[in-house]
Amino acid sequence: MRSVSKKRLEGLLTKELKLADASFRLQRNGSRWSGSIISRSFRGRDDLKRQRQIWDALENAFGEDSRQVVGMLFAYTPDEWDMDLEGLPARPQRARRPSSN
Repeated sequence: MRSVSKKRLEGLLTKELKLADASFRLQRNGSRWSGSIISRSFRGRDDLKRQRQIWDALENAFGEDSRQVVGMLFAYTPDEWDMDLEGLPARPQRARRPSSN
């Protein structure tokens, strides 16, 4: 299978998973992409459901070659992504939109 571009992979996952406000932190590791997907669309889905949805989308698009395209992808909501972990330095916070309440 020929190489898949980052843009194509992001577009495929955004469309197939119906991701709202998605952002990606992907890195090529050899011939495969690995990294994180951040979207509010993951709210209410446990980790197993998130992984199943990701791999179903990849297998529908690439068939048996999906494991040659992607290594490991982690799925987060924006709140999970911005969470400070105890004992680790906090990541710089991005500007948050004011609440519309």
